[in-house]
Amino acid sequence: MAKLTPMMQQYMEIKERYKDCILFFRLGDFYEMFFSDAELASRELEITLTGRDCGMEERAPMCGVPYHAAHTYISRLIAKGYKVAICDQMEDPATAKGIVKRDVSRVITPGTVIDPTMLEEKKNNYLMAIYCQQIYFGIAVVDVSTGEFFSTQITWGSSMGKLVDEISRYKPSEIIVNEGLTTRPEYKAYFKEYLKIEPSIIDGELFTLKNSRDKLIEVFNENPFKDLDLAQCASGALISYLESTQKVDLKHIEKVRIYKIEQYMMLDSASRKSLEITETMRDSKKKGSLLWVLDKTSTSMGGRKLRQWIEQPLLDVEEIDLRLDAVSEFKESFMIRSELVELLRGVYDIERLTSKLVFGTINARDLLAIKSSLSKLPYIKDLIQDLKADYNRQLHVRLDLLEDIYSLIEKSINEEAPLSIKEGGIIKDGYDELVDEYRHASTEGKTWISELEVEERERTGIKSLKIRYNDNFGYYIEITKANIGLAPDDYVRKQTLVNCERYTMDKLKSLEDKILGAESKVVQREYELFCQVRDTVSQHVKRLKTSADCVSVLDALCSYADVADRNQYVRPVVYDGGTIEIKNGRHPVVERVLDDTQFVPNDTWLDNDENRIGIITGPNMAGKSTYMRQVALITL
Repeated sequence: MAKLTPMMQQYMEIKERYKDCILFFRLGDFYEMFFSDAELASRELEITLTGRDCGMEERAPMCGVPYHAAHTYISRLIAKGYKVAICDQMEDPATAKGIVKRDVSRVITPGTVIDPTMLEEKKNNYLMAIYCQQIYFGIAVVDVSTGEFFSTQITWGSSMGKLVDEISRYKPSEIIVNEGLTTRPEYKAYFKEYLKIEPSIIDGELFTLKNSRDKLIEVFNENPFKDLDLAQCASGALISYLESTQKVDLKHIEKVRIYKIEQYMMLDSASRKSLEITETMRDSKKKGSLLWVLDKTSTSMGGRKLRQWIEQPLLDVEEIDLRLDAVSEFKESFMIRSELVELLRGVYDIERLTSKLVFGTINARDLLAIKSSLSKLPYIKDLIQDLKADYNRQLHVRLDLLEDIYSLIEKSINEEAPLSIKEGGIIKDGYDELVDEYRHASTEGKTWISELEVEERERTGIKSLKIRYNDNFGYYIEITKANIGLAPDDYVRKQTLVNCERYTMDKLKSLEDKILGAESKVVQREYELFCQVRDTVSQHVKRLKTSADCVSVLDALCSYADVADRNQYVRPVVYDGGTIEIKNGRHPVVERVLDDTQFVPNDTWLDNDENRIGIITGPNMAGKSTYMRQVALITL
């Protein structure tokens, strides 16, 4: 039987560890795929299927994509639900002894995408872990692109139905579960038929109390779960899964936000769909939904925050009033709101840029985007300093200006930096002496040599002395035979010819070192400096996320205030009395889509006593369902 080549043996060993992934195997300037992966990728990506000698009698099916364009192809595979394992070269092929060491640097799955080009700007990309123990469930949810982490558990009522409601709320792009869930008798009806989701079953050991406790302490320096074993198991398994796929320190995930389902208004999946809260029933589009009416945010972060608020309506009256006070103040402060909105338009997605920092995928332009965003923070802080609402005052205190980070990026990163971090042109002039010297050398090298030649002629008195260059010897001083007696003691003989002697000296060697390969040296030095700046900024992830959260909340509050102002909404009075009293109520979506017809307002009175039920009558298409949904949406 034919033996596989060493390179193909290496491929097979790595593929064995990532059987459920398409393995992108780095070979020079390409990521190659082999065997069944190649056949699958060739079909899904519509790229040419070729072959490669691998030591077997038949050539191995093969296809490949350029490494610099790999993200385009990866995004297409992820969109189709596949997982991709990125196998990179762990050493320089030019200096490697034997076969180049390779290993998987990251596994990209639908729930672990961080590339903004592969994500919706104003929508979270959630990965969910579910731990099933008999009829109860632990839930953990993370958005790797923003670092948000939530966890809860369901131990009461129709638990499978409540689980489905939570799944419908988060709409995760990927779900991992323990095998116990798939053996439940309701599993097929709920997951395969209703949700049309196929979760991935992962190692049950990852869900154990010991593993989860160890992982939580390792990442958060504490176990925040008390008497919440199911939620703890789900959270620990989720962290283990992220570590095995992302292979980086998850420092942008600062904490787990543990919540109880009853903290928020209970909305089952059918109600969410019928009320068209974030998307329409007909074509699943944002336009025509409640979110479409309310979302006038200026930033991606604010858009995601507002969506979270809509999907998790508050129940605590104090929390509701805290938020409504802030909205009211912005509604009544038109000038402040207008200036704030203008500033917010210049703020990039700091949350997702922070994740790129952690994953080491950030480039110089991303750092410039962070700097540009930070430049707006002092003006934002000044603008909100006189606001009186408690929530707004809290935001003013929490907003960190990050002036040190702004200053570092301002001093170091060139405004015209390229996308690639290994092509040079990243570091500003004046930031680093070596970079300045190398750049000067690459442009002024000939002048330096001419000046040294004149200097040495005067010093030695040899008028015919020349400094020349060839590929074999580099730069050298050439003196004719008649003048070799005048050569100074610091000249070192390099070559003897019939008519002349060739020398070098320390100063010439120093210039040669600077001139020869100055371009490659400056690129390497710039890369090293960029990595230093990146690593310094990444040490302040927590501060960046705090300010990003403040910005997102301010954006969402301004959006609510703007919509309320434009649409003439009034502030509700909220209390625990159980009464719904609406005067001149309007359906927030229907009135926005009407062209020439004006929406007719109507009243509602419902309570927990004699008016608990209202009977609505009328012919078809009279607006009965519109009225019912209107009451629900206004209350929400």
